[in-house]
Amino acid sequence: MANQQLEVAIIGAGFAGVGAAVKLHEVGISDFAIFEKTDGISGTWHDNTYPGAACDVPSHLYCYSFAPNPNWSRVYSPQGEIKTYVESVVEKFGIKPSIQFNTEIVSASFNTKTKLWKLKSANGDEIIARFVVWSVAFLGNPQIPEFAGLDSFKGPMFHSARWDHSVDLHDKNVVIIGSAASALQIGPTIAPQVKSLTMFQRTASFVMPRKDRKYSKLEKWLFRNLPGWNWLLRFRLFTTHDQFVFRAMRPGSWVNKLMHKRSTDYLKDKIKDPDLRRKLTANFEFGCKRLLISDDFYGMFCRDNVQLNTDGISKITPTGVKTGTGELVKADVLIMATGFTATEFMPHIEITGINGANLSKWRKDLRALKGLMVDGFPNSFFMLGPNTGLGHSSMILMIESQLKYLIEAITSLKSGQTIVPKPEAVATYNVQIQSELVDSIWATSCVSWYKRDDGFIPTMWPRSTGAYDKMMAAVDWSELDVSEP
Repeated sequence: MANQQLEVAIIGAGFAGVGAAVKLHEVGISDFAIFEKTDGISGTWHDNTYPGAACDVPSHLYCYSFAPNPNWSRVYSPQGEIKTYVESVVEKFGIKPSIQFNTEIVSASFNTKTKLWKLKSANGDEIIARFVVWSVAFLGNPQIPEFAGLDSFKGPMFHSARWDHSVDLHDKNVVIIGSAASALQIGPTIAPQVKSLTMFQRTASFVMPRKDRKYSKLEKWLFRNLPGWNWLLRFRLFTTHDQFVFRAMRPGSWVNKLMHKRSTDYLKDKIKDPDLRRKLTANFEFGCKRLLISDDFYGMFCRDNVQLNTDGISKITPTGVKTGTGELVKADVLIMATGFTATEFMPHIEITGINGANLSKWRKDLRALKGLMVDGFPNSFFMLGPNTGLGHSSMILMIESQLKYLIEAITSLKSGQTIVPKPEAVATYNVQIQSELVDSIWATSCVSWYKRDDGFIPTMWPRSTGAYDKMMAAVDWSELDVSEP
């Protein structure tokens, strides 16, 4: 569809994009469209379909407050259920007709005369919009290490976020490169079916028991028939994560020490072999890297067909992986569970604003006002932008806080008006945030995707989700430049 003119263009049909559409519809704004580059809804949960894919936030906290789901089957939702949930929200609120699938937005430029954005898609279409809501997946750009000989491998090779379901893993020698979030879900799921599984680990992680289980028939009945029951569980989960788990992200806190001990005890209980236990022992501050949760990761290494390799990778050969010690590990299939380029925001889109502002420059110094608006980009909202990441709770909470701010900002403007953050407001805000992050667990000695090589942390939010919600409850107009109609 070419040359559309809209009030609001939403880029991405994940949780943030769908939530924005619902809230716009609630306030009577129907002149919007969602542009989704894939053929499906739910963003991350449409892309990540690897075996064992599931959320590490409890189900009843990983959903919209305005659309509780009484039908979760487990404490922690599998990928398919989350995708189905987002699709059901789209159907419930009548959003689907506003979604344009297989439409990748590749550029956007602001016209200072018309005060409108012009967006271009990969297929050449142009869209004119007054407001743009960027809800592009933060962890959406797979990171592929540049191993020597990578192109020489003769077997199937793919990233965990681009799983090739045509590849049959039964009775195959499989190598997984990586041992963090996706690897600890993939490994235990495929281990029973493969001939051999070798997991290459660069750095051990702290792992806590997941304590996942199916909900009983009684619990499901209560969720469906007593709405207050659902709310009480969500409130308990919110409070636990925002008050207890949040404090584990503070170096030296009693909660940090307690959870560190629980993680260490869990490892000792599950892994009896001292050499293997040593390899699986994290050697950095608890919480510095992403905390992992699993009920079966450690147990996987008790299988005869599973090996953990910590010798490093010298190169990839046509038939496997050559380790740092010279050993050749045979591989029929190579799986990259190597994460994402988290400190590169929206790498495949070029955006040009006002006063020479463009996304290429901004990526080098990722700063935003309250993680949502960037100076130089009028009427533009970057959902889950810089310094909105969490180490303790649900990102859906952050999304809903941003949506309140966004809706107030859009509905308060008169026709022809624009808003853009004042550069000094952005600077002041980020000085404060970075000063708080200096003493955070993410600033400690480990190497993680939370921070850049120079120590700057563009990813994480240093306070609780409750504090963020309070900050976003009302627009502070003194921080914004509002143009005349």
